[in-house]
Amino acid sequence: MNGVIVLDKPKGITSQQAVSTVNRILKIAKSGHTGTLDPFATGVLPICINQATKIIPFMYGGFKKYEGVLELGISTDTLDATGEVTQESEVPDLRENAVLDVFSKYKGKINQVPPMYSAIKKDGVRLYEYARKGIEVQRKPRTVVVKEIDLLEFSPPYLRFMVECSRGTYVRVLASDIAEELGCGGHLKELRRTKSEGFTIDDAVTFEELETGSGNFRDLNEALPHLPRLNITDTLAKEIRDGKQLRVSHLDTDVLPHFKIGERVKIYTGQDLVSITEAQADSTEINSLDGDMVLLKLLRVFN
Repeated sequence: MNGVIVLDKPKGITSQQAVSTVNRILKIAKSGHTGTLDPFATGVLPICINQATKIIPFMYGGFKKYEGVLELGISTDTLDATGEVTQESEVPDLRENAVLDVFSKYKGKINQVPPMYSAIKKDGVRLYEYARKGIEVQRKPRTVVVKEIDLLEFSPPYLRFMVECSRGTYVRVLASDIAEELGCGGHLKELRRTKSEGFTIDDAVTFEELETGSGNFRDLNEALPHLPRLNITDTLAKEIRDGKQLRVSHLDTDVLPHFKIGERVKIYTGQDLVSITEAQADSTEINSLDGDMVLLKLLRVFN
């Protein structure tokens, strides 16, 4: 069993606990998830099984999509519903257009200060460990990208929204910053990830579906749709698995996919993933290259 389970993570457990539960249900020993979801959050959590753990660094890794509920007027120390209330404020008489104007300020490249309740390390200690002792330390802002942010429902003190953002974005920081901008503070009451690594919530399965054997299992090819694919012979595949690099002379230029230098290329024989490689030159240059040159450098090899 080598592939990806797209889990609809339930509320109240860590991402690692979710992985452990999948391991127990499927009776597997080796797996890993592709991006942490906070315990209070739900939604898309891709979990790579067995050989598929090798593809984690090469998965789509683009923008992630979330739906959340911002509760205005109540601030917490964790910036979400799990924390202690630190301040309560009266919610002003807001108009929908005013909220949309604030949302627009957070679209594009923005700087975020990581929250104290996070796993980032400072001097070898995780920030949440400082926070639990009542210590606040200085954190450097990080640049993230908010591709889209839309208001889905306007019913103060609750604002339901959708955000599509880059890896590393803290949605609870985004929600808190927006609430401060609106003049009353607030916290992220609910969060659901609806898209990650190219998978959507429609692809996701629950623990219950896995228990009954009705959950979808994604093969390695489905997890890497963004990489150009090169098909090779079984003979060459065996040589690659023995450590042989892919040189210009090994390749049929008539069936070579288009790729640029530095781009990752997946190598297949039939339906079996053999290797993930890195291009050492553009495919358009192949006719001018020395036949002995390594064109596709092996990064990962699959048995």
